[in-house]
Amino acid sequence: MLTGVEDRSGATARERIYSFLAERPAGAGIDELMALLFRGAGSDPELGPRILGRLLGDDPHFSFDAATGFWSLSSNVSLRIPLDAANFVVVDLETLGGRPGPGTIIEIGAYRMIGRRIGESFQSLIRPRAPIPSFITRLTSITNEMVTDAPPIEDVLPAFRTFLGDAVMVAHNAAFDFGFLDFEFRRLFGLGLLNPVLCTLRLSRRMLPSIKRRRLDALAEHFGLSTEGRHRGLGDARMAAELLSIFLEMAAGMGVARLDRLLDLHGRTPAGRRLERHVAPEAIAALPQAPGVYLMRNERGELLYVGKARRLRDRVSSYFNGGMGTKARVADLVSHVYAIETRPARSTLEAALDEAALIREFKPPYNRMLKNGPNAWFLKIDLSDRFPKITSSTKITTRRGVMHLGPFVGRGNLDRSIRVLSKLLGLRTCSGRLAPDAEFAPCIYGQMGHCAMPCNVSVDEDEYAARVSKALEFLRGRSGPLLGELARARDQASAAMRFEEARRLHRDLESLAMLSARVTRLSQVVTENNLVIVTGNGDDRMLYVVLSGRLAMTRRCDSPEVAQEAARFIADNYERYRARPVARGEIETLTIVARWLREREPNEGRLIYLNGPIIPDDALKQALGLDGIALPRPAAHNCA
Repeated sequence: MLTGVEDRSGATARERIYSFLAERPAGAGIDELMALLFRGAGSDPELGPRILGRLLGDDPHFSFDAATGFWSLSSNVSLRIPLDAANFVVVDLETLGGRPGPGTIIEIGAYRMIGRRIGESFQSLIRPRAPIPSFITRLTSITNEMVTDAPPIEDVLPAFRTFLGDAVMVAHNAAFDFGFLDFEFRRLFGLGLLNPVLCTLRLSRRMLPSIKRRRLDALAEHFGLSTEGRHRGLGDARMAAELLSIFLEMAAGMGVARLDRLLDLHGRTPAGRRLERHVAPEAIAALPQAPGVYLMRNERGELLYVGKARRLRDRVSSYFNGGMGTKARVADLVSHVYAIETRPARSTLEAALDEAALIREFKPPYNRMLKNGPNAWFLKIDLSDRFPKITSSTKITTRRGVMHLGPFVGRGNLDRSIRVLSKLLGLRTCSGRLAPDAEFAPCIYGQMGHCAMPCNVSVDEDEYAARVSKALEFLRGRSGPLLGELARARDQASAAMRFEEARRLHRDLESLAMLSARVTRLSQVVTENNLVIVTGNGDDRMLYVVLSGRLAMTRRCDSPEVAQEAARFIADNYERYRARPVARGEIETLTIVARWLREREPNEGRLIYLNGPIIPDDALKQALGLDGIALPRPAAHNCA
């Protein structure tokens, strides 16, 4: 019988149709379902209705709409209502950070809507289980004092669940809010969040494809909406509700008049494609929640794509739940994936190194088509130039004397910070190397006072070098003098009622303060990183030696002799790595290690920083769990 027909993954025909329709609230036509079951199905107009009627007709999970000729899930029939009668709850959360966990929500704000009409609201501060980080306070203005007497999430969530009811949950970047709420729903109620979900960010991509800035406040400004209350639960929920009202009107103009059809449009990629998935949800749910690499293969077992993940199950599932399906090329990849292999790793550093090795070895086609996350940008200063300038780049040069700092994710804020720092210190921004000439006419930046004009000998080489030294001090963490100078200039301009100048100086101060904070988190200049990294636990540890930013040694810690070998290696090679420039073959692992140091979680790996060729015995023994074992000093040090 047809009910026993299985595909390569073991799913029956009925299960395949169920999974297919679960992603299509508006249902699918007979031809579409026949193409799902039978490749190259014939054009007999009676064959499809007969087969599907026999397969699904008596199953209460499925419903057939004779008016449209569509099959859909019975659970989605209730979604066939006009948009102006649909119930929505638009929600915004403020949290302790970007990762769900027990008691990490600090505020819930929500509005109930019927169609385009905004109704009653729900708002509550929530006492978290951990202190509110300072950057969250700066962003939201929610302080630890404000939540001291607030109820915990255990008291607030039942009331919010009642407020939400069976309405469609709406949020801007809904995957974020859904992740936190679903986590707490599962923890407190034993069942995740089952409501249909709409994301105003994704709707903006469908309906406003030419708009580049899609942050909530940017879209509000685009439509002339008020941005009052930004970064607070109720204020952001109100903006998202007003955006939803506009998008519902736009959807009606596109002929989308029913809720199920809006949800169907929401589930498509920007190119209009539906995600075609051939991997069963239960197969993804069985993946480990651990760091590692995943290998996506096609129906013939050929490798299509290799990626790394901090949590394999979350990362892989994001391809299939729409979180990553917003790009046509990703949708194309998903449509060809029939099997996923995972290889867990001891750490995200090991996963990143494994990913790079697999891509080099197999050169999967989709790794060339798809970018594996945002580019890593580096701040560069060529100290071999008589008149250095600060630039940004995605590449690390192998030339001697070039300082690299990074990696930074995102170029916009980095370039603005570079412009502010260069202007404040009078550093040049022009290209090429200078040949100073007193008769040379400076560029517009020099004429505006944004550059000290070494090109026409307005400053000599020594004076310019002093300005570069101030920049290097700032970039190496001594930011106080420059930030203080800028703050005093701002305050003086404000006191003199030069408010435009004061606002400009305040923006410059914020930009430099942000760069300073990012630099502090980066620990050191990339090519000045000297440390030992130990990852893993128990007998399953890995040791990495990083010298002058380069991954110089990798060993599995399976015996005390590994520590002795590492100590000897560092003593013999510390100065040698400092003396030679970066080789081209070392750039990839250098970048991976630098990015891992920036992005790692506080409890991920143990770091032992080196101030010379002698490794601290106590620190290494503690990291490797070798307390009580004597580690001999190397007999000789080749530090010439």
